[in-house]
Amino acid sequence: MKKRTSGALAIGVVVVVMAALLAIFNQSRTFAQAMGQDYDPGQVQAIHVALYAPDDAQSRRVTLSPTDPAAQELLTLLGSQMYDVVYSFGTVSGGYSAPYGYLANLAIRLPEKGTGYSWASITLSGEPQLQISGPYQPGYQTYRADPAVQKAILDLLLAQPYETIPAT
Repeated sequence: MKKRTSGALAIGVVVVVMAALLAIFNQSRTFAQAMGQDYDPGQVQAIHVALYAPDDAQSRRVTLSPTDPAAQELLTLLGSQMYDVVYSFGTVSGGYSAPYGYLANLAIRLPEKGTGYSWASITLSGEPQLQISGPYQPGYQTYRADPAVQKAILDLLLAQPYETIPAT
């Protein structure tokens, strides 16, 4: 009887540990949390966007100042959803697709701060995943994100004044 109790206890401990690990690794994050503890939307100095189209002739560059209503709307859209971390093991192969016609690289400039990067980067294309590299930290993290919100972001950016990116 003692072996059954010990076995049941061991299984119970394993189940609790697995549940705790799943809870830790599957926590949703707000945009501010995904950006990191030093991110402050009130400190945004500029937002530079490169919108790449399969046809290089349509690729464009957009710059938004912090007082531009479009910059505030963009930050609101980014903050309107929760981001789920995507953990990948090994190498991810393959290219990207752009269901809405563009791959967007956003660079959010923040104040210089000691050592580290004063830029936060976001790459999105309308796929269910996007990448964020928060300010003052190198490297990207992949998150699951709502494609409808990404479409709203792309629509907002495409409606802004732009300059054409020269074809390479």
